[in-house]
Amino acid sequence: MNNKTLIALAVAAAAVSTGASAANVYSQDGTELNVGGRAEFRGDFIGNGGEEIEGTMANNSRFRLNIGGTTQINDSLSGFGFYEAEQGVVSNGSNDPETDFKQRYMFAGLQGDFGAVSFGRQDTAAVQISQMSDVTTFTGAQKEFIDAGNEQINNTILYTGDFDALTVKANYVAGTSDSSDSYGISGIYTLPMGLGFGLGYSAGDNVDNDGSSNAIIAGINYTLDSLYLAGTYTTGETDDRYSSDFNGMEFAATYGFGNGFTLMGAYQKTEYDVVGQTVDQSDFFEVTGDYAFNKNINAYVAYMLNNMDESSVGAKDAEDTLRFGLKYSF
Repeated sequence: MNNKTLIALAVAAAAVSTGASAANVYSQDGTELNVGGRAEFRGDFIGNGGEEIEGTMANNSRFRLNIGGTTQINDSLSGFGFYEAEQGVVSNGSNDPETDFKQRYMFAGLQGDFGAVSFGRQDTAAVQISQMSDVTTFTGAQKEFIDAGNEQINNTILYTGDFDALTVKANYVAGTSDSSDSYGISGIYTLPMGLGFGLGYSAGDNVDNDGSSNAIIAGINYTLDSLYLAGTYTTGETDDRYSSDFNGMEFAATYGFGNGFTLMGAYQKTEYDVVGQTVDQSDFFEVTGDYAFNKNINAYVAYMLNNMDESSVGAKDAEDTLRFGLKYSF
């Protein structure tokens, strides 16, 4: 297995968080070190997470930095590691912003002909299915219903196997609290024509013997030149002791015109059933125009049309959001 394949696995999370290839800063004696990240301005107008903006703009900017590397142990075994952190800006109503820092990923692993096994804070197996439709500015809620199928989860042991057209992932999360372990498995099979099918299952105990949760997620995508289409659907329950079912659907499309401009669109709807009552968590359409000046810097304008009823539970002010972004990736 060549070094490019090993590096690709080691920086898999970076491929999601950055729009450019990580820079190789060290390569000697079978050891590689890569650095990547992004500096992204995100200014929201009209609404901010559904809430009405009292002033002119909400600043949701962020900076990410990641470091990933591989080392050749022998002809059939390699080691890898990855770390990524993010710092955001939280306005406190004055000209002196508070800072919001969080660790996103921190894992290490081994890879051989058997695939790759990694240990640490990383995505669970089901995330590769939710990522099929998580390709625009406001998408990505499919993974958030239960921790067992979410991203950036502590104490995760993950197996990744690539078998030609089939990618399989399986994980086990060793919980730190009583009765909080979980597990998941998923697979994506892609036909030569560019049509892919994904299916995943996640389940686990809730903290302190507070019931258990589970989720099934399915996805389909299609790639043809500069056109990408995808849809995902998830269903499950957050607590098997009560009527706490959830459902979510997400559809996305992108088209690159070949001149640096990409048009994106999406629809998302997620809901909970709590004791017989359906509660919408999200319901919106999104249209985004993105222009890449080169592979490292791009600007975009995104509009999220919020379909929520202001009187609905959890709808906040049910405001639309207009976002302007400028992102430098390295």
